[in-house]
Amino acid sequence: MSDLNEVIVSGRLTRDCELRHTPTGTAVTDVIIASNRIWSKDSDRQEETTFVDVTIWGKQAESLHEYLLKGRHIMVVGRLKLNKWETEEGDKRSKLTMVAEKINLTPGGRSNSGTQSPSKPEKVTTEAAEEVPF
Repeated sequence: MSDLNEVIVSGRLTRDCELRHTPTGTAVTDVIIASNRIWSKDSDRQEETTFVDVTIWGKQAESLHEYLLKGRHIMVVGRLKLNKWETEEGDKRSKLTMVAEKINLTPGGRSNSGTQSPSKPEKVTTEAAEEVPF
């Protein structure tokens, strides 16, 4: 039986994305999604925001980067990946990130200011078409 590693996150982008390319020419961009959870406890409204780092690879990164603007509401389906590295001082670090597989720019995804460029589509969905070895 195969393990399952699938995550769905929706929320607003915390900043505009910046498209870059690997040395081999593969497009990649990173975004941060702020996802809010609101609930009531003893008649008091509670709120918690979780920030999720998401990496978008290949054709998805190229085709969506102009739409991935601060405040835009998106939904991402992807998988979790643990990145590990060592600092120059020899300290070991790790960070859990999400690798996007499907991205949905939600309809009416307005920024906090309530503005949206009329030239932007109301709904765009993409799916990863290639697997990028890491």
